[in-house]
Amino acid sequence: MGRLFWKLFLILWLAQICTVLGVGGYFWFKHHTENAATKEQRHPMDSAVLDMAAAILRREGPGDLRIHMRDMEERPRSLLYALDSHGVDILGRKLPDDSGVPRPFRIVHLPDGTSYQLLLLPPGPPLGGPGPGPGHGPGDVGPVPVAPIVAALLASLLFGAILARYLSKPIHLMHDAFQSVARGNMDVHLGNRLGRRRDELADLGRDFDGLAQRLKQLIGGQRRLFHDVSHELRSPLARLNAALDLARQQPERMSEWLDRIERESGRMDALVGEILAVARLDAETTEQPTDRLEIADLLDEIIADAEFEARANGCQVELLQQDAAEVMAQPELLARVLENVIRNAIYHTAPGSAVSLSVLKTGAAVSIVVSDCGPGVAEHELETIFEPFYRSEQNDQPCGYGLGLAMARRIVEAHHGQIQAVNRPQGGLQVSITLPLASVA
Repeated sequence: MGRLFWKLFLILWLAQICTVLGVGGYFWFKHHTENAATKEQRHPMDSAVLDMAAAILRREGPGDLRIHMRDMEERPRSLLYALDSHGVDILGRKLPDDSGVPRPFRIVHLPDGTSYQLLLLPPGPPLGGPGPGPGHGPGDVGPVPVAPIVAALLASLLFGAILARYLSKPIHLMHDAFQSVARGNMDVHLGNRLGRRRDELADLGRDFDGLAQRLKQLIGGQRRLFHDVSHELRSPLARLNAALDLARQQPERMSEWLDRIERESGRMDALVGEILAVARLDAETTEQPTDRLEIADLLDEIIADAEFEARANGCQVELLQQDAAEVMAQPELLARVLENVIRNAIYHTAPGSAVSLSVLKTGAAVSIVVSDCGPGVAEHELETIFEPFYRSEQNDQPCGYGLGLAMARRIVEAHHGQIQAVNRPQGGLQVSITLPLASVA
Protein backbone atom coordinates (compact mmCIF):
# COMPACT_ATOMS: atom_id res chain seq x y z
CA MET A 1 0.00 0.00 0.00
CA GLY A 2 1.49 3.31 -1.07
CA ARG A 3 1.48 6.76 0.40
CA LEU A 4 -1.69 7.74 -1.43
CA PHE A 5 -3.61 4.93 0.29
CA TRP A 6 -2.58 6.13 3.75
CA LYS A 7 -3.31 9.75 2.91
CA LEU A 8 -6.78 8.89 1.64
CA PHE A 9 -7.37 6.56 4.56
CA LEU A 10 -6.38 9.13 7.21
CA ILE A 11 -8.36 11.91 5.54
CA LEU A 12 -11.49 9.77 5.25
CA TRP A 13 -11.14 8.37 8.75
CA LEU A 14 -10.59 11.78 10.32
CA ALA A 15 -13.57 13.12 8.41
CA GLN A 16 -15.76 10.30 9.73
CA ILE A 17 -14.42 10.75 13.28
CA CYS A 18 -15.25 14.45 13.13
CA THR A 19 -18.69 13.56 11.78
CA VAL A 20 -19.33 11.07 14.62
CA LEU A 21 -18.14 13.48 17.30
CA GLY A 22 -19.96 16.39 15.75
CA VAL A 23 -23.28 14.57 15.42
CA GLY A 24 -22.92 13.02 18.88
CA GLY A 25 -22.02 16.37 20.44
CA TYR A 26 -24.97 18.00 18.75
CA PHE A 27 -27.47 15.49 20.11
CA TRP A 28 -25.83 15.54 23.56
CA PHE A 29 -26.07 19.34 23.69
CA LYS A 30 -29.62 19.23 22.39
CA HIS A 31 -30.59 16.69 25.07
CA HIS A 32 -28.87 18.76 27.74
CA THR A 33 -30.67 21.89 26.59
CA GLU A 34 -34.04 20.12 26.52
CA ASN A 35 -33.48 18.75 30.04
CA ALA A 36 -32.47 22.18 31.30
CA ALA A 37 -35.58 23.65 29.71
CA THR A 38 -37.68 20.90 31.30
CA LYS A 39 -36.06 21.60 34.65
CA GLU A 40 -37.01 25.26 34.44
CA GLN A 41 -40.50 24.51 33.12
CA ARG A 42 -43.35 25.48 35.45
CA HIS A 43 -46.31 23.24 36.09
CA PRO A 44 -49.57 24.61 34.69
CA MET A 45 -51.20 24.45 38.21
CA ASP A 46 -48.37 26.29 40.02
CA SER A 47 -50.08 29.68 39.86
CA ALA A 48 -53.40 28.23 41.01
CA VAL A 49 -51.76 26.47 43.98
CA LEU A 50 -49.94 29.65 45.03
CA ASP A 51 -53.10 31.77 44.68
CA MET A 52 -55.13 29.29 46.74
CA ALA A 53 -52.43 29.14 49.49
CA ALA A 54 -52.23 32.96 49.59
CA ALA A 55 -56.01 33.24 49.94
CA ILE A 56 -56.08 30.70 52.82
CA LEU A 57 -53.20 32.53 54.55
CA ARG A 58 -54.99 35.89 54.34
CA ARG A 59 -58.44 34.69 55.41
CA GLU A 60 -57.63 31.95 57.89
CA GLY A 61 -54.10 32.63 58.97
CA PRO A 62 -50.96 30.50 59.22
CA GLY A 63 -52.59 27.83 61.37
CA ASP A 64 -55.18 26.82 58.82
CA LEU A 65 -52.57 26.96 56.03
CA ARG A 66 -50.43 24.59 58.10
CA ILE A 67 -53.36 22.13 58.24
CA HIS A 68 -53.87 22.32 54.47
CA MET A 69 -50.15 21.84 53.84
CA ARG A 70 -50.13 18.72 56.01
CA ASP A 71 -52.95 17.35 53.89
CA MET A 72 -50.86 18.09 50.78
CA GLU A 73 -47.90 16.18 52.23
CA GLU A 74 -49.91 12.96 51.92
CA ARG A 75 -50.07 13.46 48.16
CA PRO A 76 -47.18 12.79 45.78
CA ARG A 77 -46.81 16.47 44.92
CA SER A 78 -45.73 18.15 48.21
CA LEU A 79 -43.88 21.11 46.72
CA LEU A 80 -45.39 24.07 48.64
CA TYR A 81 -43.33 25.86 51.29
CA ALA A 82 -44.44 28.79 53.47
CA LEU A 83 -41.50 30.74 54.88
CA ASP A 84 -41.79 33.39 57.58
CA SER A 85 -39.67 36.51 57.81
CA HIS A 86 -36.82 34.43 59.21
CA GLY A 87 -36.93 31.98 56.29
CA VAL A 88 -38.33 29.11 58.40
CA ASP A 89 -41.01 26.87 56.92
CA ILE A 90 -44.19 26.72 59.01
CA LEU A 91 -44.01 22.93 58.84
CA GLY A 92 -40.40 22.97 59.98
CA ARG A 93 -39.09 21.46 56.73
CA LYS A 94 -35.67 22.25 55.42
CA LEU A 95 -35.59 23.96 52.06
CA PRO A 96 -33.69 21.87 49.42
CA ASP A 97 -30.23 23.21 48.54
CA ASP A 98 -30.78 24.04 44.86
CA SER A 99 -30.39 27.78 45.05
CA GLY A 100 -29.56 28.07 41.37
CA VAL A 101 -32.99 26.88 40.28
CA PRO A 102 -35.77 29.50 39.86
CA ARG A 103 -38.99 28.80 41.83
CA PRO A 104 -42.55 30.13 41.54
CA PHE A 105 -43.37 32.22 44.63
CA ARG A 106 -45.81 34.71 46.24
CA ILE A 107 -45.24 37.31 48.95
CA VAL A 108 -48.28 37.58 51.30
CA HIS A 109 -48.67 40.45 53.82
CA LEU A 110 -51.06 39.83 56.71
CA PRO A 111 -53.07 42.51 58.57
CA ASP A 112 -50.94 42.06 61.72
CA GLY A 113 -47.88 43.24 59.80
CA THR A 114 -46.24 39.86 59.33
CA SER A 115 -45.35 38.56 55.88
CA TYR A 116 -44.84 35.12 54.43
CA GLN A 117 -43.19 33.85 51.25
CA LEU A 118 -45.03 31.03 49.48
CA LEU A 119 -42.66 28.92 47.44
CA LEU A 120 -43.10 26.01 44.98
CA LEU A 121 -40.30 23.70 44.02
CA PRO A 122 -39.92 22.74 40.34
CA PRO A 123 -42.14 19.81 39.32
CA GLY A 124 -40.70 16.34 39.87
CA PRO A 125 -41.47 13.13 37.92
CA PRO A 126 -44.93 12.58 36.46
CA LEU A 127 -47.65 11.50 38.87
CA GLY A 128 -47.18 7.82 39.66
CA GLY A 129 -43.85 7.64 37.71
CA PRO A 130 -40.58 6.35 39.13
CA GLY A 131 -38.36 8.80 40.89
CA PRO A 132 -34.92 9.69 39.70
CA GLY A 133 -32.25 7.17 40.49
CA PRO A 134 -28.94 7.89 42.17
CA GLY A 135 -26.93 10.41 40.26
CA HIS A 136 -29.79 11.08 37.83
CA GLY A 137 -31.51 14.10 39.22
CA PRO A 138 -33.66 16.47 37.22
CA GLY A 139 -31.78 17.69 34.15
CA ASP A 140 -29.02 15.05 34.39
CA VAL A 141 -28.11 13.83 30.85
CA GLY A 142 -26.29 10.71 32.02
CA PRO A 143 -22.79 9.47 31.14
CA VAL A 144 -21.17 9.68 27.72
CA PRO A 145 -22.24 6.65 25.59
CA VAL A 146 -18.77 5.15 25.09
CA ALA A 147 -19.84 1.84 23.47
CA PRO A 148 -21.80 3.42 20.56
CA ILE A 149 -18.97 5.87 19.91
CA VAL A 150 -16.38 3.09 19.80
CA ALA A 151 -18.60 1.02 17.48
CA ALA A 152 -19.06 4.02 15.18
CA LEU A 153 -15.29 4.64 15.09
CA LEU A 154 -14.56 1.00 14.25
CA ALA A 155 -17.16 1.05 11.49
CA SER A 156 -15.67 4.27 10.10
CA LEU A 157 -12.21 2.66 10.27
CA LEU A 158 -13.39 -0.30 8.18
CA PHE A 159 -15.26 1.70 5.57
CA GLY A 160 -12.49 4.32 5.38
CA ALA A 161 -9.96 1.57 4.60
CA ILE A 162 -12.26 0.05 1.95
CA LEU A 163 -12.89 3.41 0.29
CA ALA A 164 -9.21 4.39 0.36
CA ARG A 165 -8.28 1.05 -1.17
CA TYR A 166 -10.97 1.46 -3.85
CA LEU A 167 -9.61 4.87 -4.85
CA SER A 168 -5.88 4.15 -4.61
CA LYS A 169 -5.79 0.74 -6.32
CA PRO A 170 -6.33 2.00 -9.92
CA ILE A 171 -3.77 4.76 -9.39
CA HIS A 172 -1.26 2.17 -8.19
CA LEU A 173 -2.01 0.07 -11.28
CA MET A 174 -1.52 3.12 -13.49
CA HIS A 175 1.86 3.72 -11.85
CA ASP A 176 2.89 0.17 -12.73
CA ALA A 177 1.57 0.65 -16.27
CA PHE A 178 3.57 3.85 -16.75
CA GLN A 179 6.70 2.09 -15.51
CA SER A 180 6.04 -0.76 -17.92
CA VAL A 181 5.67 1.61 -20.86
CA ALA A 182 8.82 3.46 -19.80
CA ARG A 183 10.69 0.14 -20.00
CA GLY A 184 9.42 -0.35 -23.55
CA ASN A 185 6.61 -2.84 -22.85
CA MET A 186 3.50 -1.43 -24.53
CA ASP A 187 1.23 -4.44 -23.88
CA VAL A 188 -0.09 -3.20 -20.52
CA HIS A 189 -3.85 -3.93 -20.86
CA LEU A 190 -4.71 -1.71 -17.90
CA GLY A 191 -8.44 -1.84 -18.63
CA ASN A 192 -8.55 -5.60 -17.98
CA ARG A 193 -6.75 -5.19 -14.65
CA LEU A 194 -9.29 -2.60 -13.49
CA GLY A 195 -12.07 -5.19 -13.74
CA ARG A 196 -15.69 -4.08 -14.04
CA ARG A 197 -15.25 -0.54 -12.77
CA ARG A 198 -17.43 1.98 -14.58
CA ASP A 199 -16.07 5.33 -13.45
CA GLU A 200 -13.64 8.05 -14.56
CA LEU A 201 -10.61 6.09 -13.35
CA ALA A 202 -11.64 3.08 -15.46
CA ASP A 203 -12.14 5.38 -18.47
CA LEU A 204 -8.67 6.80 -17.86
CA GLY A 205 -7.25 3.27 -17.78
CA ARG A 206 -8.88 2.40 -21.10
CA ASP A 207 -7.63 5.65 -22.62
CA PHE A 208 -4.15 4.76 -21.42
CA ASP A 209 -4.44 1.38 -23.15
CA GLY A 210 -5.34 3.17 -26.37
CA LEU A 211 -2.40 5.53 -25.93
CA ALA A 212 -0.04 2.61 -25.33
CA GLN A 213 -1.26 0.83 -28.43
CA ARG A 214 -0.90 4.02 -30.48
CA LEU A 215 2.66 4.45 -29.18
CA LYS A 216 3.35 0.83 -30.06
CA GLN A 217 2.15 1.42 -33.61
CA LEU A 218 4.17 4.62 -33.96
CA ILE A 219 7.34 3.04 -32.60
CA GLY A 220 6.82 -0.01 -34.80
CA GLY A 221 6.24 2.23 -37.80
CA GLN A 222 9.35 4.21 -36.98
CA ARG A 223 11.42 1.05 -36.78
CA ARG A 224 10.00 -0.18 -40.07
CA LEU A 225 10.73 3.23 -41.59
CA PHE A 226 14.36 3.07 -40.48
CA HIS A 227 14.61 -0.44 -41.86
CA ASP A 228 13.05 0.56 -45.17
CA VAL A 229 15.19 3.69 -45.46
CA SER A 230 18.36 1.73 -44.84
CA HIS A 231 17.24 -0.88 -47.37
CA GLU A 232 16.39 1.72 -50.00
CA LEU A 233 19.67 3.57 -49.51
CA ARG A 234 21.76 0.43 -49.58
CA SER A 235 21.07 -0.33 -53.26
CA PRO A 236 22.16 3.01 -54.77
CA LEU A 237 25.13 3.12 -52.43
CA ALA A 238 26.17 -0.35 -53.59
CA ARG A 239 25.85 0.75 -57.21
CA LEU A 240 27.89 3.88 -56.47
CA ASN A 241 30.67 1.81 -54.94
CA ALA A 242 30.61 -0.57 -57.89
CA ALA A 243 30.81 2.33 -60.35
CA LEU A 244 33.78 3.80 -58.46
CA ASP A 245 35.61 0.49 -58.50
CA LEU A 246 34.98 0.09 -62.22
CA ALA A 247 36.14 3.66 -62.84
CA ARG A 248 39.44 2.86 -61.15
CA GLN A 249 39.81 -0.39 -63.06
CA GLN A 250 38.74 1.01 -66.45
CA PRO A 251 39.84 4.63 -66.62
CA GLU A 252 39.22 4.66 -70.36
CA ARG A 253 35.47 4.36 -69.63
CA MET A 254 35.55 7.07 -66.96
CA SER A 255 32.87 9.17 -68.67
CA GLU A 256 30.43 6.22 -68.68
CA TRP A 257 30.99 5.49 -64.99
CA LEU A 258 30.67 9.15 -64.06
CA ASP A 259 27.29 9.24 -65.76
CA ARG A 260 26.30 6.18 -63.78
CA ILE A 261 27.47 7.79 -60.53
CA GLU A 262 25.49 10.92 -61.40
CA ARG A 263 22.29 8.95 -61.97
CA GLU A 264 22.67 7.03 -58.69
CA SER A 265 23.42 10.20 -56.73
CA GLY A 266 20.32 11.80 -58.29
CA ARG A 267 18.20 8.84 -57.18
CA MET A 268 19.62 9.11 -53.66
CA ASP A 269 18.88 12.84 -53.62
CA ALA A 270 15.29 12.20 -54.71
CA LEU A 271 14.89 9.48 -52.09
CA VAL A 272 16.27 11.66 -49.31
CA GLY A 273 14.01 14.48 -50.43
CA GLU A 274 10.93 12.26 -50.19
CA ILE A 275 12.01 10.95 -46.78
CA LEU A 276 12.45 14.52 -45.51
CA ALA A 277 9.02 15.41 -46.92
CA VAL A 278 7.46 12.57 -44.94
CA ALA A 279 9.36 13.63 -41.81
CA ARG A 280 8.16 17.24 -42.14
CA LEU A 281 4.60 16.27 -42.88
CA ASP A 282 3.40 16.06 -39.24
CA ALA A 283 4.79 19.50 -38.43
CA GLU A 284 3.26 21.02 -41.56
CA THR A 285 -0.22 19.66 -40.86
CA THR A 286 -0.22 21.12 -37.33
CA GLU A 287 1.55 24.43 -37.93
CA GLN A 288 -0.07 25.66 -41.15
CA PRO A 289 -3.58 27.18 -40.88
CA THR A 290 -6.48 25.81 -42.88
CA ASP A 291 -8.44 27.88 -45.42
CA ARG A 292 -11.89 27.59 -46.93
CA LEU A 293 -11.08 26.01 -50.29
CA GLU A 294 -13.23 25.41 -53.35
CA ILE A 295 -12.41 21.99 -54.82
CA ALA A 296 -13.02 23.17 -58.39
CA ASP A 297 -10.46 25.97 -58.10
CA LEU A 298 -7.83 23.55 -56.82
CA LEU A 299 -8.50 20.96 -59.51
CA ASP A 300 -8.30 23.40 -62.44
CA GLU A 301 -4.55 23.96 -62.11
CA ILE A 302 -3.81 20.35 -61.14
CA ILE A 303 -5.74 18.94 -64.13
CA ALA A 304 -3.94 21.33 -66.48
CA ASP A 305 -0.54 20.05 -65.32
CA ALA A 306 -1.78 16.44 -65.32
CA GLU A 307 -2.99 16.65 -68.94
CA PHE A 308 0.45 17.78 -70.05
CA GLU A 309 2.06 14.81 -68.30
CA ALA A 310 -0.66 12.44 -69.58
CA ARG A 311 -0.02 13.38 -73.22
CA ALA A 312 3.64 12.52 -72.74
CA ASN A 313 2.57 9.05 -71.54
CA GLY A 314 0.06 8.47 -74.36
CA CYS A 315 -3.14 8.91 -72.30
CA GLN A 316 -5.50 11.67 -71.25
CA VAL A 317 -7.25 13.07 -68.18
CA GLU A 318 -11.00 13.68 -68.17
CA LEU A 319 -13.30 15.23 -65.58
CA LEU A 320 -16.57 13.24 -65.49
CA GLN A 321 -18.47 15.10 -62.77
CA GLN A 322 -17.71 18.11 -60.60
CA ASP A 323 -20.10 19.04 -57.78
CA ALA A 324 -19.54 22.40 -56.13
CA ALA A 325 -18.02 21.80 -52.70
CA GLU A 326 -15.90 23.68 -50.18
CA VAL A 327 -13.57 22.15 -47.60
CA MET A 328 -11.37 23.47 -44.79
CA ALA A 329 -7.86 22.45 -45.85
CA GLN A 330 -4.29 23.52 -46.36
CA PRO A 331 -4.12 24.18 -50.13
CA GLU A 332 -0.51 23.14 -50.62
CA LEU A 333 -0.89 19.84 -48.78
CA LEU A 334 -4.21 18.94 -50.41
CA ALA A 335 -2.74 19.80 -53.84
CA ARG A 336 0.16 17.46 -53.07
CA VAL A 337 -2.30 14.66 -52.33
CA LEU A 338 -4.20 15.11 -55.58
CA GLU A 339 -1.02 15.41 -57.61
CA ASN A 340 0.41 12.20 -56.15
CA VAL A 341 -2.79 10.23 -56.73
CA ILE A 342 -3.37 11.55 -60.28
CA ARG A 343 0.30 11.12 -61.25
CA ASN A 344 0.22 7.56 -59.92
CA ALA A 345 -2.91 6.86 -62.03
CA ILE A 346 -1.31 8.36 -65.16
CA TYR A 347 1.78 6.27 -64.62
CA HIS A 348 -0.16 2.98 -64.35
CA THR A 349 -3.02 3.46 -66.82
CA ALA A 350 -2.86 1.69 -70.18
CA PRO A 351 -1.60 3.68 -73.22
CA GLY A 352 -4.44 5.23 -75.17
CA SER A 353 -6.80 5.12 -72.16
CA ALA A 354 -8.00 7.90 -69.88
CA VAL A 355 -7.68 8.76 -66.20
CA SER A 356 -11.08 9.90 -64.98
CA LEU A 357 -11.84 12.30 -62.11
CA SER A 358 -15.14 12.88 -60.32
CA VAL A 359 -16.07 15.26 -57.49
CA LEU A 360 -19.15 13.86 -55.71
CA LYS A 361 -20.88 15.63 -52.81
CA THR A 362 -22.81 13.32 -50.49
CA GLY A 363 -24.30 14.61 -47.25
CA ALA A 364 -21.68 16.40 -45.15
CA ALA A 365 -18.71 15.12 -47.18
CA VAL A 366 -17.19 15.36 -50.62
CA SER A 367 -15.38 12.55 -52.43
CA ILE A 368 -12.73 13.05 -55.09
CA VAL A 369 -12.54 9.83 -57.11
CA VAL A 370 -9.55 9.08 -59.39
CA SER A 371 -9.78 6.01 -61.67
CA ASP A 372 -7.30 4.52 -64.10
CA CYS A 373 -7.38 1.69 -66.67
CA GLY A 374 -4.26 -0.08 -65.49
CA PRO A 375 -3.72 -3.58 -64.12
CA GLY A 376 -4.92 -2.68 -60.61
CA VAL A 377 -3.38 -4.28 -57.52
CA ALA A 378 -3.86 -7.56 -55.67
CA GLU A 379 -6.70 -7.53 -53.15
CA HIS A 380 -4.35 -8.03 -50.20
CA GLU A 381 -2.38 -4.94 -51.28
CA LEU A 382 -5.29 -2.48 -51.25
CA GLU A 383 -4.30 -1.31 -47.75
CA THR A 384 -0.55 -1.87 -47.84
CA ILE A 385 -0.01 0.37 -50.87
CA PHE A 386 -0.52 3.30 -48.48
CA GLU A 387 2.43 2.22 -46.31
CA PRO A 388 5.84 3.89 -46.76
CA PHE A 389 8.26 2.25 -49.23
CA TYR A 390 5.71 -0.32 -50.30
CA ARG A 391 5.58 -1.04 -54.04
CA SER A 392 2.93 -3.22 -55.56
CA GLU A 393 3.80 -6.61 -57.01
CA GLN A 394 2.24 -5.36 -60.26
CA ASN A 395 4.86 -2.59 -60.46
CA ASP A 396 7.94 -4.03 -62.18
CA GLN A 397 9.50 -0.67 -63.00
CA PRO A 398 12.20 0.80 -60.75
CA CYS A 399 10.94 4.37 -60.55
CA GLY A 400 9.34 5.65 -57.35
CA TYR A 401 9.97 4.75 -53.74
CA GLY A 402 6.47 4.02 -52.47
CA LEU A 403 6.13 7.27 -50.50
CA GLY A 404 3.55 9.17 -52.57
CA LEU A 405 0.45 7.29 -51.42
CA ALA A 406 1.81 7.06 -47.86
CA MET A 407 2.12 10.84 -47.74
CA ALA A 408 -1.36 11.19 -49.27
CA ARG A 409 -2.97 9.08 -46.54
CA ARG A 410 -1.27 10.99 -43.74
CA ILE A 411 -2.33 14.34 -45.18
CA VAL A 412 -5.93 13.23 -45.71
CA GLU A 413 -6.18 11.81 -42.20
CA ALA A 414 -4.75 15.05 -40.81
CA HIS A 415 -7.71 16.79 -42.51
CA HIS A 416 -10.12 14.36 -40.79
CA GLY A 417 -10.78 12.51 -44.04
CA GLN A 418 -10.28 9.04 -45.48
CA ILE A 419 -8.51 7.62 -48.52
CA GLN A 420 -9.09 4.14 -49.85
CA ALA A 421 -8.42 2.11 -52.98
CA VAL A 422 -10.57 -0.52 -54.73
CA ASN A 423 -10.17 -2.49 -57.94
CA ARG A 424 -12.67 -1.52 -60.64
CA PRO A 425 -14.81 -4.38 -62.05
CA GLN A 426 -13.83 -3.37 -65.61
CA GLY A 427 -10.15 -3.21 -64.66
CA GLY A 428 -7.94 -0.59 -63.13
CA LEU A 429 -7.61 1.02 -59.71
CA GLN A 430 -9.96 3.55 -58.16
CA VAL A 431 -8.76 5.81 -55.32
CA SER A 432 -11.35 7.78 -53.35
CA ILE A 433 -10.46 10.78 -51.16
CA THR A 434 -13.29 11.75 -48.80
CA LEU A 435 -13.16 15.03 -46.88
CA PRO A 436 -15.70 16.76 -44.61
CA LEU A 437 -17.43 19.76 -46.11
CA ALA A 438 -16.72 23.20 -44.68
CA SER A 439 -19.41 24.31 -42.26
CA VAL A 440 -21.69 27.14 -43.29
CA ALA A 441 -20.63 30.38 -41.59
